[in-house]
Amino acid sequence: MWKTRSLIYALPIAILIFPLVNLAAIAETTFGRTGRDGDRGRDGRNGRDGQNLKIVINGKPAAYDLTGTIGEDAEDGTAGRSASSCEQPYRPEYSLIGASGGVGGDGGNGGRGGDGGDFTIFYTNAAALQQLEIRNAGGKGGRNGRNAIGGKGCGCQESEWRIRYCAWDIERRPFKDPKAAWEFHSKETRLCNRSGDDYDRSSRRISEYRCDDWLYRRTYREVARSDYYTCQSGRDGETSDNGRNGETGSYGQVTLVPRLDIPAEVTSDRTPLAAALGKRVGLIKNIWVDRSGLLRLLRVSSDVTDRYTYLKDTARLFYRFDWAASETPTKLGVDRVEIGASVNVRNEAAELEYQLAGTLEYQVIPENNLQVIKITGGFAPDRVSSFQLQKISGIGTENQLVLSDRGNVRDLLKDTQIEVQCFSKQSATGVVANDYVKRRTVTFKVPPKLEPSDGAIISGNVYTLPVGRYCSPWLKADNNAAYGIAINQTTKSGAKYNQGIDSAFVVGKNP
Repeated sequence: MWKTRSLIYALPIAILIFPLVNLAAIAETTFGRTGRDGDRGRDGRNGRDGQNLKIVINGKPAAYDLTGTIGEDAEDGTAGRSASSCEQPYRPEYSLIGASGGVGGDGGNGGRGGDGGDFTIFYTNAAALQQLEIRNAGGKGGRNGRNAIGGKGCGCQESEWRIRYCAWDIERRPFKDPKAAWEFHSKETRLCNRSGDDYDRSSRRISEYRCDDWLYRRTYREVARSDYYTCQSGRDGETSDNGRNGETGSYGQVTLVPRLDIPAEVTSDRTPLAAALGKRVGLIKNIWVDRSGLLRLLRVSSDVTDRYTYLKDTARLFYRFDWAASETPTKLGVDRVEIGASVNVRNEAAELEYQLAGTLEYQVIPENNLQVIKITGGFAPDRVSSFQLQKISGIGTENQLVLSDRGNVRDLLKDTQIEVQCFSKQSATGVVANDYVKRRTVTFKVPPKLEPSDGAIISGNVYTLPVGRYCSPWLKADNNAAYGIAINQTTKSGAKYNQGIDSAFVVGKNP
């Protein structure tokens, strides 16, 4: 029984050894220590901007240097370190790959040159500019830092080798019975003797050892298999990139003012209507223009850009608001509405832009150096965009949408249009969607005096819109529907006011 059990036990051991060794032959192990990457070079500092200066010239020769300073050069990157501890292990039972060298450090970026200083010149005689030398170029950028080489990877002393595994038979007999016959016990495969390459000769021997009451004998049989392994040298670190050269700074701006000061501006005014009426208001706006030809105006030794800014004029515009409506501002509800104007420049000319509520009606009448704005009528701005949804009723073609205008301004407007978009979840054939789908749009036009379009009925400030006649296929009982209502009102002065109302409902039931 013991002999049989020994054979059964030994066989799985011999079978399991082979897959494990073969898997090890596939693996690779790195030897050595990876080299440290090089350091990136320090960036150069940016140059300083030139001084900003304002002067009044008197025709005497003068020179000014407002050039920006040069940007600082960057530092070079440092080389990557080579891999260390690169002694290759002697013929291990796995393949090897050397550690990599460190990557070289990038070069730093050169500093940007400083910008040239801005220069403002006040003068009364343009010929005096010829006596003036200005230098306000930007400084040159600093030089870039250079790249650096990478470190060396670990090399291989032996690029490939073979490992042999020998087969042995294990026999045994009772220790206390020297005359007993040797009986087969098991087989084993183990690394052959590494003392020489002649494995058959050097390994052909018999060894004995005792274990408990048994004497075992190991007998060499043959080389069972040979595994081959390789060594791959470590990758050398890559050479890094050069840094960027610093940019050259920009030229400073030159401004010419053909007078001894720059007038203070007053560009807008706004006040309640009741306080603004009858008051003469003046606005001041400097008109600046961009021109070319600066190099012709200054001394030839100047180093400036040819473009410059010039104070062409200072506009002084006056206006006044007058009341010309038949009813008072208080009665119309506009006495506290703020009105005013601002001055803007267009095509090198100043013009007034009036800031009036869109519900006011007015005329502009020029009078010498004054513009008179006569307000001829209007109403309070809070009266527009004041519609409310009253109800939605009816099924199919009988469906109606009722709105009320709390501002009641139909007759005070130039035009009103009400756009209604019909939405539903159910299609005309009964297919149900997850969300509302737009089905149709109808626009009702409501002029101030004429009859409204598309069957709309206006009674005072109540607007009844027969939406059903246009959207009836989707307005069946118990359908989920919705209206998107956009109300667009245009005043007599041309101002447009928009209001939106959305309402979802179940057809046949009040929303």
